[in-house]
Amino acid sequence: MKRLKNIAGIAIIVIYFPIMFSFVSISKEQMVCGVVMSEVKDSVDNQFITRDEIRDIALEKYPGILGRKVNEINSEEVEQFFLKHPAVANCEVYFTYGGAIHVDVTQRQPMLRVFESNKSYYLDRDGEKMPLFKKHSAHVLVASGYLKKLKNKEDLVCIAKTIMDDEFWQAQIEQVYISSKGEFMMVPRVGDHLIEFGSIERMEEKFRNLRALYKNGWESREWNLYKRVNLKYKGQVVCTKA
Repeated sequence: MKRLKNIAGIAIIVIYFPIMFSFVSISKEQMVCGVVMSEVKDSVDNQFITRDEIRDIALEKYPGILGRKVNEINSEEVEQFFLKHPAVANCEVYFTYGGAIHVDVTQRQPMLRVFESNKSYYLDRDGEKMPLFKKHSAHVLVASGYLKKLKNKEDLVCIAKTIMDDEFWQAQIEQVYISSKGEFMMVPRVGDHLIEFGSIERMEEKFRNLRALYKNGWESREWNLYKRVNLKYKGQVVCTKA
C-alpha cells in the first residue's frame, strides 16, 4: 500500500510540473511591462545618480517600454546603455512577476579629485577619469600642481590608493601637490608643515617613517613648530622650522 502511495505521488509530480511550467511560459509571453523600478546599490557615500534619474533616463531612452511585452525587451541592451553613463560601474536589469523591470546600478568610486590647469575631474581606482557632477561632490583626496611634470601618472594613483586605503592617512593627508620638479608634496590636515615626499621610490618606507614621527616622535605642542618634513633621504626624517 505504501509503495502504491509513493508511485501515485511521483506520478502527480511528473504530471504537475510540466503543466505549471507551461503556464509560466505562457504567462511570461503575455506579461506586459507596467513599471520601471530603480535602485542605487551604494548610495550611502556618493549620490552621482539617483533612483529617480535612473527611471527618467530609462523612460527617455526607451519611451515605449511601458506597455511592451516583457519578452520583447532586451535586458542586456538596457544594461549596456547604462554602463555608458559616467557614474555607473555596474548595472543589472531583470524582470519580476507582475511586469516590473528592475534597473539596479552600482556607482563608480572616485578616489582622487584632480585640479589641472583650468579643469577639474576625478580619478577612480583604475586611474580612469570621471567628470564632476552638478548635484554631488565626493569628499576625496585632492591633487594639484604641475601634473604634467610627472614621469608616470600611475605614481599619483599609487600614492592615492595608499592614502585612501588607510584610515590613519585618510584622516591625516588632505592634499597631494606635484612640484615643478615633478616631486610629490603633501598637505596634512593637522599642523602647519608641508611633507616633502619626493619620488615614489621607497614609498612604503617613507609612509612608515612618517607614521612613526606622528605617533611617537612629536609631542602635541610640536605639531605647529615645524614648517617642513623631508622624507626624501633614505633612513632619515628631516624636520625644519623655517
